[in-house]
Amino acid sequence: MYVLLLKKIKHLGDIGAKVSVKSGYARNFLFPKKQAVPPTEENLAIVEQKKQELLKIEEDLKNTALLEKDKYNDYVMSFEVNVQEEDNKLFGSINLQNIVDRLISDGFKVEKKQVNLPLGPIKSFGDKNIASISLHSDVSVTIPIKLVKNTEQPTEKPQE
Repeated sequence: MYVLLLKKIKHLGDIGAKVSVKSGYARNFLFPKKQAVPPTEENLAIVEQKKQELLKIEEDLKNTALLEKDKYNDYVMSFEVNVQEEDNKLFGSINLQNIVDRLISDGFKVEKKQVNLPLGPIKSFGDKNIASISLHSDVSVTIPIKLVKNTEQPTEKPQE
């Protein structure tokens, strides 16, 4: 099924492009979110008229994302974790929701769908942990995640 894009979509096309997609993707996602329309003669004329306006809106969104990206400069996320001594595995793991919660508590405005852990949930102590945040289809930022060993020893409960 061919559709006419009203928005730039990563890995699919730019504004005004006529692309082939599966009918379910168009019917269930692109059309309801107003990201594409069927490529009729009327829609082709409308998109050509609005293309400059749509490009300007898209450029404004990209500029906003670039300004947002500057806020992430020199930001390092840090977690205090409990680690098994013999093999450096974490008790539990740090997952995507933990990352999103920490970003929100640190004052960033992100949604869960914008954040990605390319290496999966963090289950072992190391220094190569990163999170990727997609601010726009063309703008993304990578944040290092620093793990700090918890130095507190668990306190034993007094026996009664």
